[in-house]
Amino acid sequence: MTDYKISPSTMANQVANQLKKMIIEGALVPEQRLNERELCEQLNVSRTPLREAYRILQADGLIQIKPQKGAVVIKKTNEDIENIFELLAVLEGLAIRQAVANASAEEIAGIVKMHQEVEERFQQNHVSGYFEKSIGCHIAINRAAHNPFLTEIYDKLNLQVQAIRYKTNLDSNEILQSVREHASFIQALEERDAELAERRICEHMRRKKNTNMPD
Repeated sequence: MTDYKISPSTMANQVANQLKKMIIEGALVPEQRLNERELCEQLNVSRTPLREAYRILQADGLIQIKPQKGAVVIKKTNEDIENIFELLAVLEGLAIRQAVANASAEEIAGIVKMHQEVEERFQQNHVSGYFEKSIGCHIAINRAAHNPFLTEIYDKLNLQVQAIRYKTNLDSNEILQSVREHASFIQALEERDAELAERRICEHMRRKKNTNMPD
């Protein structure tokens, strides 16, 4: 079982990061009411940083704080999921196009190395490690675009579907397909082919949308 305990001296943003991890990995599920007493004990923190963390997660669109009911994990509708993935496809396409133009050779080499680590985690059947490196590749491409406004919008939307995307990593066939798609758009990035890189990453994101739609 994953250990989510943290130090009593941790600040609210670190508590929020742990709660985000719990939501992504399914320890906290959509429509679940968050129990303050249990979370304080589990995370080894007082109520004050926990409640401050709630406000961070509410601003990120992960939980809703309801009068007399407390904090509840938000459940995304099918329409929400479809809309978010469509926007992410556009944002990631723009990011990789700008990364082709703006990224340094060192940045692109770092992204290529990170993809190699994605493949290693897949071969090791390390689900959480694979997910971390896979998402890390997308984030690194976004940062390599050197567009802070794009990053601000992307980060918030990306966070809202990470729990949904994490679940698909339990399917080895889905992971294999994703690894192949990652290799294709990262190769195009490495070759500085903006049009091909944009097309391949958009195709990847739209396929992910269909994969992640609930039944």
